[in-house]
Amino acid sequence: MPLTELSIKSLKPKPQKYRVADSGGLCIEIAPSGNKFWRFRYRFLEKEQLLSLGKYPIISLAEARDKRDKAKALLNDGINPARQKKIDKMRHAHSHENTFEACARRWLELKQANLNEKYRTQCITRMEQHIFPEIGALPIDDITIPDVVHVLEKIASRGTIETAKRMKQLISQTFRYASQRGLCVHNPASDLRDIFHSKPQKHHPCVKISELPDLLKAIDTYKGDMLVRLSLRLLSLTFVRTAEIIGAEWDEINFDKQEWRIPSERMKMKQAHIVPLSKQSIDILNMVYQITGDKKFVFYSSRSKSRHVSNAVFLNALKRMGYKGEMTGHGFRTLASTILNERGFNSDWIERQLAHSDEDKVRSAYNRAEYLLERKKMMQEYANILDGIKINDDENVVHITSKEELKNG
Repeated sequence: MPLTELSIKSLKPKPQKYRVADSGGLCIEIAPSGNKFWRFRYRFLEKEQLLSLGKYPIISLAEARDKRDKAKALLNDGINPARQKKIDKMRHAHSHENTFEACARRWLELKQANLNEKYRTQCITRMEQHIFPEIGALPIDDITIPDVVHVLEKIASRGTIETAKRMKQLISQTFRYASQRGLCVHNPASDLRDIFHSKPQKHHPCVKISELPDLLKAIDTYKGDMLVRLSLRLLSLTFVRTAEIIGAEWDEINFDKQEWRIPSERMKMKQAHIVPLSKQSIDILNMVYQITGDKKFVFYSSRSKSRHVSNAVFLNALKRMGYKGEMTGHGFRTLASTILNERGFNSDWIERQLAHSDEDKVRSAYNRAEYLLERKKMMQEYANILDGIKINDDENVVHITSKEELKNG
């Protein structure tokens, strides 16, 4: 017969502890001292188990039955209630050590080897400014989706949508770290893909193909710093990112193989990248070597604290040439992609040369050298195309009649 509050109160202690059943595996245990404890009897993996549900009357009959039902729900999901209780107890005991802020800092320490110091400092600074004041002190397992939404909407309300998107990414990565270590069971940021209104994508200013001859001529006749002129010419031929060219080191250049190997730590996607160098690029580098060959950096600057030219040199030079707001260093990547695609080059070669991210990291690591022979031919072809465009002489432009012709040389 199921227990009642009255029948429970009437249970008296005996010299030995004993149990009285309720229903569904629930029972109450009476100790010789008179204390009464709720127990749940069940079987897991063919073995009998006994789960403690609390002390009576702190836990009432109704509450004990509710705990029993929750334990049964776990069993239905193949989870041992006793083990889950231990996990929850450990998690709660260390909840003050597993606040969001503590987990975020531990995650960044773990990732430090794969992050450059500047990016790691930016991450910490942004979280200290935007995230930690809101949810940093909360146990990470207590944080809900509305908590995260509140943080992100507060950032976005100030008009900083891009900052809010970056913060969502950092929050999600912190929760991923915590869930992998059993500190939380859910990543609330993973369900917020459409939380922000999409804005039209902002493109970097770039001249039209028809304006490219004048731009190339302007670069060749630039009256400013010779290293800046040469770096712009090399940028137009290699179409790497501006940060990659200003930080170029002589150790990365192999004149014999006509290759520029950029290490992973200097690449945006953290994957080593090979840039085949055309004859025109080699000629430029030979000229630069006469100026900075005894230095670490290719485009060395005696006035810069970093000892290489700054990222602003391209914009400043283009501004002096009359291209303010019309062309950027990144624009050379856009031009190269447009020209090479229009000329019928394999899109895989182009994307690999642009060092665009590959979602498959294993494939990406392999792909840094993939199509290298084809890309070497393509890069020489592109340099020839630019020479032809520069003098508006279409006969000097080497044309490709088919992708197979390029592949077979």
